[in-house]
Amino acid sequence: MPWGSGRYGYGAVLAGLAAWVIFFILAAEANAQSQVLRRNWPSQRDKGVVVTEIEMTETQIIITLQIRNRSSRPSQPRVFPPGHPLSFYILEKATGRRHYLAGSQGLAVDPNYTLLQPGSSLTCKLFFTKIPLASFSLMEGEPSLRGTMEPGIIFWDFLNIDLAKFEKDFKTVDRPPPRPDHTFNRSSSPSTKSAPPIRKPAQEKPFKYIIENPPAQETEP
Repeated sequence: MPWGSGRYGYGAVLAGLAAWVIFFILAAEANAQSQVLRRNWPSQRDKGVVVTEIEMTETQIIITLQIRNRSSRPSQPRVFPPGHPLSFYILEKATGRRHYLAGSQGLAVDPNYTLLQPGSSLTCKLFFTKIPLASFSLMEGEPSLRGTMEPGIIFWDFLNIDLAKFEKDFKTVDRPPPRPDHTFNRSSSPSTKSAPPIRKPAQEKPFKYIIENPPAQETEP
């Protein structure tokens, strides 16, 4: 009898193979290990934004941010996709190499935003390809934008995070790695040259963070 004929057809065989593949993937995730470093690095220009955790998996570095709105007005934090001049990236200190944002969790992606009320905070994660255990900076936006934006526009930069210095403080955790809500493909993202122009906010209304009279449908997470 030819393989796949008779009582068990090709569909049943393929379904069985797919089930085994899913089983092995889930088993691998269940046994996955990450190296986690819990330590606070506040942003250089906004002490309400802090790196609280760095997780190293086999393929990624995952950076956890805690964002607190310290102003008296609602803010609208968001992430920008790679290729946009306001996007996050990792800059290796030793080589100058850039690692572009591969994914995010817990924060809206431009042109959407997450509404954050005064005094409130949220936690989000940024995903990048794995980097060497060395010193790096987490940068938001192109360096050429510094000094060109209206007052009130704050860049979240975290300079000289030295992973080698804290290598002994990494802890092994047995858990599936977190998954991003949004993923980005650097090769298909718009280049800086073709990115949407940066709008200048009205006086004392930085478009990136602060709005007045927010829409009723937007709610704090």
